[in-house]
Amino acid sequence: MRAPHSHRRRGFIRLAVALILVAAAVWAGYIVRDKRLALSDLQTWLSAPKPIGIRGGDALERLGIGPDEVRPPDPSAAVRFIGITKYLNGSKAVVTHTADDSSPKVPDTIAALDRYDIKATFFISTRRGPVEELWPLLAKAANNGHEIGSHARTHPCQFPPSRSFCTLAYSDDELRGSRDDILAHVGQPHVWSFAYPCGLCSEYPFVRDKLAHAGYLVARIYPDEENGGHLLPDMNTWDTNRYQATYTQAVQNKGGIAPDGRTDVAEINAKFDEVYQSGGIYNFLTHPNWLDFEEDAFYQRHLQYIARRDDIWYVPMGPLYAYQTATEHTKVHPLGQGRFAVVHDLDTGVFPNSVTLEFEISADVAQVKATDRIIAASLAGPTYGWDREFYRVAGNRLFVTLQPNTVLDIR
Repeated sequence: MRAPHSHRRRGFIRLAVALILVAAAVWAGYIVRDKRLALSDLQTWLSAPKPIGIRGGDALERLGIGPDEVRPPDPSAAVRFIGITKYLNGSKAVVTHTADDSSPKVPDTIAALDRYDIKATFFISTRRGPVEELWPLLAKAANNGHEIGSHARTHPCQFPPSRSFCTLAYSDDELRGSRDDILAHVGQPHVWSFAYPCGLCSEYPFVRDKLAHAGYLVARIYPDEENGGHLLPDMNTWDTNRYQATYTQAVQNKGGIAPDGRTDVAEINAKFDEVYQSGGIYNFLTHPNWLDFEEDAFYQRHLQYIARRDDIWYVPMGPLYAYQTATEHTKVHPLGQGRFAVVHDLDTGVFPNSVTLEFEISADVAQVKATDRIIAASLAGPTYGWDREFYRVAGNRLFVTLQPNTVLDIR
């Protein structure tokens, strides 16, 4: 008499399990379709990122130089290698700038920056806002020394940022997709930098690993906006935690969920002075939507104050961090008679940077040559860009800025 009840109970259990499986499949389909998750997301969640842009192998051998050709340093030589300079061209300090969002005011921001020759990273959400109208201007800006960085595709933002939200928001579609969108529209060899939408999710290691998997060298945060912590993080050098990188100060009106802006010109100029005098990296942030563009407004007054200084390197954030990596990997080997092998083990598609070598000289310089090309002397003035080649003489010091993986010949 119990068998029919037992069969019905087992049938009910099977039906319940089937309904649960169907519901799970529908939910998974929704996630995959609307959140654009893919098999690659599982792969990047489960694997550690590899070092970015490292070629490996023997760089001297690739240059055709054998170990027996390398000479020990000669302290009596007419040209003596001192070291690689901290900043390009031996500059005293650095100015770098970031501007967030695919805003209709991006053109006004670019125009203001170009007026004063300040170079910036524009963090763009590539499937949001008027981005289709912005692409031609952004391509022109990149060609003029600015950088286009990623702000994800759709700018996912949710307060507070739960782990499940961050898992879905930082999909390969958002991270690799935005990278590929930029490369398809802008003539950059690489997309070096990323800015977290709303400054969220950087606390999760799996998010930082996803960014490294996508090839970003640095990811900038926007800390504690609700309590005003984003206004003055006071970072005045390279951040050792590249995937939670901060900056010196914000220069913008009140916006978002922030309690205030930072627009007092005397105050923001004084912070620049502090960083400049210490030989640091002045890294300031803004949102174009929260700017005034009149010439007597705070933004342009600040740009005018920090612009066109002969001992400053003006460079976007991504190439600045790429320069740091390039200097760490570059080796200089004396070959005798003013010749030096300058090599590194990096992929030049990711690291197209020049580096600056400092020499002590005891005679006038007649010619500087890198393998098959003549390097020209530079004119006095500020330093711009990150991949040019030139040299300058300052007293008994020679500064040669060049692309590594070459033989330098100084005569």
